[in-house]
Amino acid sequence: MNFTYKIATLNINATSSPMKVKMLTNFLPGQDIDIALLQEVANNDLSNIYGYSAHINEGTETRGTAILMKEGLSVNNIKKPPPGRGIAALFEDN
Repeated sequence: MNFTYKIATLNINATSSPMKVKMLTNFLPGQDIDIALLQEVANNDLSNIYGYSAHINEGTETRGTAILMKEGLSVNNIKKPPPGRGIAALFEDN
């Protein structure tokens, strides 16, 4: 069976601001996003976004990339090439 996922890609220009994290926290479930691909991630603690799990590839200058996905999605084979400028994963149909 095939599944359709709702995916967003965002250049968030750092997540160190509490306001940006709050906006992201409201945006993801508000738009029913299944998978978010983030660029310019500067806050490595994205675990406080309810209902989503995070995989982060921290860059050499503290900024990197991340994948946020709804809890319950199966993912494996996560690739984190140096120096944090990309991230990839294989999602499995549930």
